[in-house]
Amino acid sequence: MTATLPFDPRHYYTVEEFAALPEDNSMRYELQEGRIVMSPRPAYGHMAVSGELYLQLRPQLPKGLAIAQELDVDLQLSTPRVRIPDVVLMPKTAAQRPGMKRADDVLLCIEILSPGSIDLDSKIKPMEYADAGIQHFWLVDPRPPVTATVYRLIGSDYEESQRAEHEFTVTEPCDLTVDLDTLLPD
Repeated sequence: MTATLPFDPRHYYTVEEFAALPEDNSMRYELQEGRIVMSPRPAYGHMAVSGELYLQLRPQLPKGLAIAQELDVDLQLSTPRVRIPDVVLMPKTAAQRPGMKRADDVLLCIEILSPGSIDLDSKIKPMEYADAGIQHFWLVDPRPPVTATVYRLIGSDYEESQRAEHEFTVTEPCDLTVDLDTLLPD
């Protein structure tokens, strides 16, 4: 059996061409330097951690902010790049605008480590998010004990502001507290 891809793997895509492709819920597609890269949908444990994190953060947000999971974000870099952070915090006005979100819409990107994407989530994506000017980045490692590393953009690079187990609190981009011990599914 041969699968038909919804894109031409030999083509160099612009962000606009990528955005116009048909949706495919069986795979996750990102745009990396004009080339489409794909990975399987996250496993149950990863999705559970993402969902629990979303549920903790949403009620803490000030009225003008919104939170979403797995949104396409155009990093607006010199080579076409679209990433899908696990969780994104942005102004409500950006969230309500139709279409792909832009890096300058994003206040915080959160990545949750998965066994198949450790280097991508902990090295490549943070470098790209910093290049795109996204001010805040969190990296959550769901391997017990669950940890979170909080980064803030200083100049053109992220600087670690805290590493936490159990619980942590931040004041930027807004006041938020996360109970890491409750993120794992029972």
